[in-house]
Amino acid sequence: MGALQRQLSVAACTLITAGSVPGANAAENPWEADLSYLSYQEADDRVSVSKTLLNLQRETDTGSLTLNLVHDSMSGASPTGALRGAESADTVTRVSGESGQGYSRSAFTDTRIQAGLQLERLITSSITLSAGGAISDESDYESQSIDLGIAKESTDKLTTFSAALAWTNDTIYRSDTGVTPEPLGNVQQTRLYSEGERETVDALLGISRVVNRQTVAQLNLAISASDGYHSDPYKIISAAEENGRIMANFHDSRPNSRLRTSLFGKLVHQLADTENSIHLSYRFYRDDWGVQSNTVDVRYRHQLTDRQYLEPHFRWYRQNEADFYQTYLPVDSGSNPQLPENGLASADYRLDAMQSTTVGMKYGIYLTPRVELKIRGEYLDQSFSTAGYGGNSAVIVQTSINVDF
Repeated sequence: MGALQRQLSVAACTLITAGSVPGANAAENPWEADLSYLSYQEADDRVSVSKTLLNLQRETDTGSLTLNLVHDSMSGASPTGALRGAESADTVTRVSGESGQGYSRSAFTDTRIQAGLQLERLITSSITLSAGGAISDESDYESQSIDLGIAKESTDKLTTFSAALAWTNDTIYRSDTGVTPEPLGNVQQTRLYSEGERETVDALLGISRVVNRQTVAQLNLAISASDGYHSDPYKIISAAEENGRIMANFHDSRPNSRLRTSLFGKLVHQLADTENSIHLSYRFYRDDWGVQSNTVDVRYRHQLTDRQYLEPHFRWYRQNEADFYQTYLPVDSGSNPQLPENGLASADYRLDAMQSTTVGMKYGIYLTPRVELKIRGEYLDQSFSTAGYGGNSAVIVQTSINVDF
């Protein structure tokens, strides 16, 4: 599904910027390679990610074939959800195996390898079919997916209608044990289960329209339904007294299904009598966990010369908390943990109400008509409503080179 969304966005941008890109056309240069390296570094050495990506695409008169390879290296100390209690009645064990009192973070290292293949075929002069698949593997997560899509142009070539379906199967488990803990089970007494399985079906409907010679509009409706294991086998929620004394720690427990709906709109406009363009997008999201979010994204591409450009970027994101999100579980007068009747509770900060802002800049230069170099730097700032981790910030740097041959 992500592949089709990227295709729709690229198509909209190409209609606006094609006139400003130097070089030969696809028929003369049927191969395109894009190699990039991305570094993501959170403050206080919390999480560090190094990502290498390779996209290799073959263009023909009747379609295209795209190969995608990704290698991630991740490390750091991720918040577990447990309170930062100075005093605890329960000693627990970190994911790394280290014992401690009232821990709130666990160290981790991991590597992910992903491979994907996407095929597009022009069936008629106005209809394009696409099919693809991807596999991903890391020490505690495996994923396989397939997708099918269709796009149809109107007779006047100004409107494109798109639809797609995707299926994903995920396998989740702890890297240290290969199993999953009982949801809302006491950390000291919990039962262990086999690997968690989850299946997801995604559907997307999209329309893009050439409004005029300078403007392209795009609208997508996406629905995603997943069933199976949704809890995080590493996350913890503490049961504590009002003074912060931790009485016990319990494993994360989330619903066994999730229904997501999102509406995405994008407008790309080339400023009159210039090669400069502005890209505006808005995304509204909601799910049956009670999470609702709004995302605004603004990019402005400014041509410095016929071969160089700058692209400032601003992104704003805001969400409310999930229905079952709690910073901790209460205890009764006898200091006994009070578990929720529906059996659902999570202190994962990603399910808290939050707001994030991203600002950045990209510089691009065509070293030759067939070789483009891009350098991007961004700063991310996050703030949470109730999570006891304070804010979070990260620096993102990416370098990529695109070659037509």
